[in-house]
Amino acid sequence: MAFWKKGEDPWDVAPDQRRTTSEPAEKAPGLLDTLRGDWDAMQAEWQEKREKLRLPPEKCPWCGEDMEQGFLMGGRGVAWHRGIPTGKARWLSPGRENIMRVDTEGDILRYHTAWYCPDCKKMTVDAADLQTEAERNQAAFHVGAEETASQSDEAKEGE
Repeated sequence: MAFWKKGEDPWDVAPDQRRTTSEPAEKAPGLLDTLRGDWDAMQAEWQEKREKLRLPPEKCPWCGEDMEQGFLMGGRGVAWHRGIPTGKARWLSPGRENIMRVDTEGDILRYHTAWYCPDCKKMTVDAADLQTEAERNQAAFHVGAEETASQSDEAKEGE
C-alpha cells in the first residue's frame, strides 16, 4: 500500500476516534527501588560512624592552641621502633620488644587517631592502649608462652 493513499491505511485513525491512554496503575516497588533504599540506609549508617570519629579539638601541650584531628594510616601498618633507625635494624628487625604497633583502631582499614598543631608543627598520639609486639603476643598466647618458658628452663638445666 502506497503512503499517498492515506484513506486506505489501516493505521490511520481519525483524531476523534483515537483511544485515550489509561493512567498507569501504581506499581509495587521493584528490585532497584529496594536496593536503592538499602544503599541509602547503609550510607546513612556509614556517615553516622564517620561522625562518631570526630572528636572535640585538643589543646597543644607546647603552645596551647587548638590542634587538628587526623589519623595515622599505612598500607602494611604503622609501627614505632625503639632506637636509632639503621638499615640493619630495618632488615633484621629490632626484636618484638622494641616494636610497637600504632594502628590499633578500625577493622579493615587500620588507623590511629593523632593530633597535629599547625602553629608549632608537632603531632601527639595517645599511647595508653598501645603494646609492644612481645606484650601483644604474650597476652594472646599466655598459656603457651608459660609452657615454652618452663620447657626451655628444663632444657637448660638438663645440659
